Parts: sequence; structure tokens; C-alpha cells
Amino acid sequence: MGHIVGTDRNQLAIRSLDEMVAIDSPVRQIDKMIGESDTSYFEKAETKATGRPPFDPKDMLKLYVYGMDNGIVSSRKLDRECKRNVEVMWLLNGLQPDDKTICNFRRENAEKLARFFNEFCRTLAKKGYIDGGILAVDGTKIRANNSRHNNFSASKLNKRIALLDKRIAEYLTEVDKNDKIEELKKRKAKYELFRESISSGKVNEVSVTDPDSRLMKQTNYGMDVSYNVQTAVDSKHKLVAGVLVLNETNDLGQLSKTAKAVKKNLYLDTTIVIADKGYYMTEDFKTCHENGIDTIVAKPEEKRTDENIVFGKHDDFRYDKGNDCYYCPANQILKKTSEKYGGLRRYENRSACGKCPLRPHCAKGARRVITRHISIEHAEQNDRNLAANPHIYKLRQELSEHPFGTVKRTMGIRQFLTRGLINVAAEAALIFLCYNLKRLRNIQQDNNNNEGDISQHIQFFAVFCWIFYYLSFQQEYR
Repeated sequence: MGHIVGTDRNQLAIRSLDEMVAIDSPVRQIDKMIGESDTSYFEKAETKATGRPPFDPKDMLKLYVYGMDNGIVSSRKLDRECKRNVEVMWLLNGLQPDDKTICNFRRENAEKLARFFNEFCRTLAKKGYIDGGILAVDGTKIRANNSRHNNFSASKLNKRIALLDKRIAEYLTEVDKNDKIEELKKRKAKYELFRESISSGKVNEVSVTDPDSRLMKQTNYGMDVSYNVQTAVDSKHKLVAGVLVLNETNDLGQLSKTAKAVKKNLYLDTTIVIADKGYYMTEDFKTCHENGIDTIVAKPEEKRTDENIVFGKHDDFRYDKGNDCYYCPANQILKKTSEKYGGLRRYENRSACGKCPLRPHCAKGARRVITRHISIEHAEQNDRNLAANPHIYKLRQELSEHPFGTVKRTMGIRQFLTRGLINVAAEAALIFLCYNLKRLRNIQQDNNNNEGDISQHIQFFAVFCWIFYYLSFQQEYR
């Protein structure tokens, strides 16, 4: 029985690279998108007077985006692909930059890569793919290039130093372990230096490999050294309209930062941001509302640590705005007594609480204290927006989680390769640039399919009209 036989590898075959790349290959989209972009602001964009001419930033960007799109993220792997991958050969017109050149481009143009992502988002807005009407803001933790064993807090350093002191004391009794003692003393000196940095108040923890990374809580993996990546996803096509990389562990306070950055970049007059209860912060709402950003953020449930306390602040205490006081469940007046730093006001009535029969169900101590933020009206405005627009808030999960699922599951991005906040921000820009290109391909493909369906309906309607006209013509002259 015969088999299919390929072409003799020793036989000369003339075939262009363009013939070997499929017409609908994603690499053609990457080539077109970056080829039409302005990259004049990148470092080494112009040939220097002396030395070897540099690579065009567009070619380097094409290589990086192609790598992200296909799960090839390290510079050494990209170097290999330049020599064996037909699509990469087509994309770079046969250029073969080495791994050092590839790596240096990303490091030297870290801030420029973030700018390129923002300009690409503006291009999508101009073409109608992003409208900025509704933005879903959420964050995810992506592991940093730093092991947990190379991350130290004050408590961990105290334990390590105490353990080293114990081992040094044990080895002092053995003459043949003097070399080991010196090693332990050097390690102890390093830990003490880390502890001094924390004691000075400059940092709360020390990461050795990547100093900017921090130990953060992961949803599925406990604790790990990571970065906090904030995204703003546009509701029209689930495209990422903005990315912000932080080394702050909490999402609280990040809503206005992310929303303002997107609003400024896309030149929006107003926008609506939706977020989960982890972003509920009065000061953040104030900043958003003052900058033309409406908020729809879920409100956290009031925590009651004592089962005997049945009267809640929001449900059972009534605020009188005109007199700036609260009325308690016993209809007693709680007046403002002080204002803390940060805008928190305290309301209480010592004498009334002292003889109130409801006190066991209202306060754990001698009196009940109600706090109210000076800008609480902005939080109340957010609550009214949430109550009036539950259908908008329901969009939050499908918008926010879609990019994170694609990046982590489909693209396999679980850890950053670069180190330092600026470099990690550049890497994140490349990651979500690639995500947007994937989404754009799907959107355009759906549009083409819809146009094809419409075309078929038009053809069918045209045939129907022709038949109807023909039959009418026959009837008239019969």
C-alpha cells in the first residue's frame, strides 16, 4: 500500500514566505496594526551617526506582540522563533535579532510600551470599538519574579535572626564549625539590614529579587509575592480600555485612579464605572464624582461581631441633615462630639445611653458611637445609583472577569518575567494589548459573519422579488 510522499528536501523549491502564511493568519493583523502605528517616540528609533543601525521599533513590537499571542514570552524563545518560525520570518522580513537585543528593547522602552498601549486604546475609541460609556474596574494578582522565600516582613526577620543566633551559639562549642559560623553571621547581618529598612518606615516588607513586589493574598493560591493589576473594561466589546499596575495589596482606593486615567486617555466627558464591594470608599467616590465619573459600586454588608447587637447603623439610626445629628432607636439625639483625621465625625450621647433599656442590644460598652464621613453624600449618591441601575451592575462580572480568564487560562500568563514596577507595567501593557487584538479578531470575524448572513438574506429577497415580478408579469399578459 502506497503512502503520501512529500517533496524531496534536497530538491530546489522556490516559494515565497507570503505563500506559506495563511491569508487569515493572526500574524497579518499584527503586522497591519503595528505597521500603521506611530513609534517615533521609542528609544533608538533613529539611526545613530556611528555604529550598526538599530532594529526598527515596529519590528521589535511585532515580535513581542506575536510572542504574547502565542505564549512565547521569554527573549531566548523569541530568538529561536526568529530562526525557525515561518510566520515570524514573514513578520520581520527575515530579520533575526538575538535574545539580548530583544530583552534590551523592552527594558529600555518600558514607559514607551505603556504609552503605546494607551494610544492603541485611543485608536480603538476613534474607530468605534470602545465608547467609554460604562467601564468595569477590577483587579487581579499576578505573581512577581520573586520567591516567597526571598520576601521578608518584620516578624519573619525576627524569627530568622533568633534562629541564626541559636545556631551560632551551638556551633561555637565545635571548633571545626568556624567556617559555618562566618556564613551564619553574614546571613544575620543581611537580615538585620533588612530589618533596619523596615524599622525606618520606608517599607513594610523587603523583597530581595524584585524590590517593588509585595506579598499579597491570592484567590486560589493563598499568599504569594505579586503585583496588583487593575483593569478598566469597556462594556461595548469587552475590550480593555486601561491598565494600572500597583504594588499595593488592597483594591480600596484604586477606583478613582484607574477611572481617571482612562477618562483622560480617551478624552471622555463623562463615564460610569462599576466595581465590586472591595472598592467601596467614600473618598474615592468623592474624587470620581468631582471628575465627572458616576459610580455604581456594591455596598458591603454591615458587620456585627456581637449577636446581642441587633441595631445597625444604617438600618436603625436616622440622620438629620439639618441639625447634623442622629436619632437612635430609642428616639434619643446623638450629637457630634468630635471629628477625626480623615473626615470621620463621631456622634454620641453618654447620658442617654447610660440609662437606656435598649443599651444591651445596641452597644457593647457604656455607650453607642456612630461615625459619619464628612463626604458621606457621595457614598449615598453611589448607593442611589446602585439601587436605580441593578441591570448595569449585573454587567460587572462578565466584563471584569473576561480579560483575566483569557490572560491566565488561554494565554497562560501566571507570572511576570520582568522585575521592577516600571518594567512590570510595560509587560502588562503588552499582555493586554495582545488580549485586545484577540478580542478584535473575534469582533471582526463576527461582523463578517453577520454581513455574510445579511448578504444571503438580501440575495434571497432579490430572488423572491424577481419571481414575484415574473409571475405578476405572466398573469397580466395571460
